[in-house]
Amino acid sequence: MNEVQFKEITTRGGQVKVAIFTFVGYEDPTVALDRAVATYVGHEGYNEFIDANMDNPWVRVIIKGINDLDAMRFDPNIHRL
Repeated sequence: MNEVQFKEITTRGGQVKVAIFTFVGYEDPTVALDRAVATYVGHEGYNEFIDANMDNPWVRVIIKGINDLDAMRFDPNIHRL
């Protein structure tokens, strides 16, 4: 079985979307994920995050509308988990 799955988070009235794509199967996930991402974003601008070392090629994170978010100064004394 080879399958692409995704989870989507929508914020700001649908302006910003975060989608997490995963591939389940035994084949090379690159082609299937490339195709799924291209279909999902169409001709819209987006940012794509892939594991820099490609240790985990089975996951892609897509953000559409990231430039529409307000930016704020990061303060490590305030912004902690």
